[in-house]
Amino acid sequence: MFKRRKPLDPITQSKQFFWPENGWKRNFLYYWKRLARIPDTPHSIALGFSIGVFIAFSPFLGIHTILCIFFSWVFGANIPSSIIGTFVGNPITYPVIWTTSIGIGNFLLNRQSLDYDKSNSLIFFKTDFLMTLKPVFIPLFFGGLILGFLFALVSYFLIKYLILIFRNNRSRRGE
Repeated sequence: MFKRRKPLDPITQSKQFFWPENGWKRNFLYYWKRLARIPDTPHSIALGFSIGVFIAFSPFLGIHTILCIFFSWVFGANIPSSIIGTFVGNPITYPVIWTTSIGIGNFLLNRQSLDYDKSNSLIFFKTDFLMTLKPVFIPLFFGGLILGFLFALVSYFLIKYLILIFRNNRSRRGE
């Protein structure tokens, strides 16, 4: 129903993945309105979104959606809002999230620094792949827990407040 008459070629699709056709502002406003118009309580929507934000900081790429659906179901939060919350983790924000998480994780674990020359060369030549990721994964995991919790807490209160304002203004207008 909402398909293009003339499909885009793969190069244009990849360009729009990193830079939307109508800009980032319109893309952001689209997801904000979808989030604010979900027919559920502001608490449930904000809790779902914060669960999605928390999971976006986890190093378990590929199963973020499954994790956010499961935890939203466990805590009784809104599932679509948790999926929208995972969009905090995207190709633009992941490098910042990962470097900050590794830095915080190294600080928490009292590690000074990693020997990147050894770890990068060992990843490609050593058969024990998991042992070479261990110095990076553990700080990434613990740093992601701390950052994810902080951002989830802030996003819960922010989203709940903004949804209450949005719904209050909407009811004043009589929509």
